[in-house]
Amino acid sequence: MEERRIEGLWDCVCCGQKGIKARFDTCTSCGKARGIETYFYLPDDLNAATLTNEEKAKTTNAPDWLCEYCGAYNRADVTCCEKCGGEKSVSKYNYGMLHKLTGKLFGKKN
Repeated sequence: MEERRIEGLWDCVCCGQKGIKARFDTCTSCGKARGIETYFYLPDDLNAATLTNEEKAKTTNAPDWLCEYCGAYNRADVTCCEKCGGEKSVSKYNYGMLHKLTGKLFGKKN
């Protein structure tokens, strides 16, 4: 069986923009950065949301990490914060850990 990787979606709490692809760390409408309140969900059409091989090469299965200095989320494969330059090695939390603590988990949108 071939492995499929599906990109999740999120909604902006600031302007209400819906269905923003998980690869974007800021809202594509208003520019507000996603934060701890962000809830990711799966799209309705999973076949259409399956990433191509090119898109897979630009993503990772590992969770984003939260910068200890500025609070920005960063991709798992970067070692320094893309917003402020803070070191990943001193950051305590990643997206998955924070959402287990808050009870907000990735899932299917209601």
